Amino acid sequence: MTPNPTKADTFLLVDDEAGILNALKRELHGWASDRFLKIVTASSAREGLKILKERPGEIAVICSDLKMPEMLGSDFLLQVRETNPEIVTILLTGFSEAAEVMKAVRAGIFSYILKPWDSEYLQSELAKAYEVYCVQAQNKAYAKAVEEELRWAGEMQKALLKPTLGSSEGVEFRTSYRPLPGLFVGGDYYDVLNLSPGRYLMLIGDVAGHGVRAAFITGILKAVIFPEYVRLMGTKRFSPAAFLSWLNDRMNFELRRAANLMISFFAGVLDTNEGSFTYANAGHCHPYIMQGKNPMALTVSGPGLGYASAVIYKEITEAVSPGDVIVLYTDGLVEPSPRTEPAQVVDLVYILGEIEYGAEYHRRILETSLAASLNPEFGDDVTLVTARIL
Repeated sequence: MTPNPTKADTFLLVDDEAGILNALKRELHGWASDRFLKIVTASSAREGLKILKERPGEIAVICSDLKMPEMLGSDFLLQVRETNPEIVTILLTGFSEAAEVMKAVRAGIFSYILKPWDSEYLQSELAKAYEVYCVQAQNKAYAKAVEEELRWAGEMQKALLKPTLGSSEGVEFRTSYRPLPGLFVGGDYYDVLNLSPGRYLMLIGDVAGHGVRAAFITGILKAVIFPEYVRLMGTKRFSPAAFLSWLNDRMNFELRRAANLMISFFAGVLDTNEGSFTYANAGHCHPYIMQGKNPMALTVSGPGLGYASAVIYKEITEAVSPGDVIVLYTDGLVEPSPRTEPAQVVDLVYILGEIEYGAEYHRRILETSLAASLNPEFGDDVTLVTARIL
C-alpha cells in the first residue's frame, strides 16, 4: 500500500508592515486558490509562533520578513526549525546583513528573496518550497511504513526462532536475541531441539549482512533444518558433522543464484546422560564451556556454509559435568564496532571468567560486552545461547 500522508496546505506570511502583508495576500490569492492552498498572515514573529501552536500540522511553508520588532526573522526561523523542522522556510527582506543572513541559513531556509520582489519569481519559489514539503512528507510516510513493516517482521522472526522445548530435565537453557537497532530483523539463527530424553541439539548461525536479506535466509534455515533433517533422524544417533555437511549442500542448492552470501553455523549435541557435548563447526565463533571460572574454547572448525560442496566436517566430543555452562554466541557480541576509533576488541574470555552464572546472566554479559566496546549500541545482530548442566 502506498502511504498517503495528510499534508499541510497552509502558507504563513510574516511581516510587521500591514501594507506588505496585504500586497502579498493580494498577489498570492489567485495562485493559492488554483492549487487549493490557504494563506494566513502574522504581523510579528511572536504572532507567527502563536499560530503554529494553534494550528499544529497545518503550516507547510513560512515566508518571513527579516527586520521585525521584538524578534528578528532569522531568530524566528531558528525557533521554527527547532519546533517544526518539517516546515519549509523562506526569508523575504529588503536588507542583506551578512550576520543575519547566515543565521537564517543555519535555520535551514529554503530560499532568500529580496524586496521588492518579482511576483513571478515569488510564486515560483513558493511553489518549489511546497513541492519540497510534499516530497519530505511523502518520504517520512514511506519511512514510517517501512519501519512498521520491519517491526512486524521482527516480531514474526522472534516468534519463529524462539525454541519450543517441551522439557529440559538436567539442564537450564537461556536464549537472547538482539537484531541491529533500527532494523528489527537480522541474520542470526538459533535453536534448541530435544532429540530424546537427556539429549539436546544446540544450533547457532550467522548470515552475513543485516536486515531483510539476512533475515530471509534465517527463515529458509528454520524451514529446512527440523522437517528435512532432524525429524527424519528420529531416535538415531545425531552427528553434528554429518548434519553440517548436509546443511552445507542444502544451502548450496537453495542459494545457488545468490552471490557473495556467507553463513557460519555451529551444531552441538548435549547429552546429560553421558555427560558429553559433541560438536562440529562451520566457520562460526568458537563457543566456550565454562568450568567454574575457566572458559574452555571449542576451537575445532571448518569452512562456512556455501563456500564449497561435499565438505566433510570434523566432530569432537568434550566431557561436561554438573555446574558447567556451554556458551554459544554470534560475532556481534565481540566484534570491534566501526563507530569507535580506535576499534575496541571485546575480551569475551575475561568477561565470562568474571561474571558468575545466576540471575540475569545474559543481561550482565551483554551489558559488560557493550560497555567494553565503548559504544551505546551493538554494531551488529547479537545472539547468546547458554546451557547450564544441573
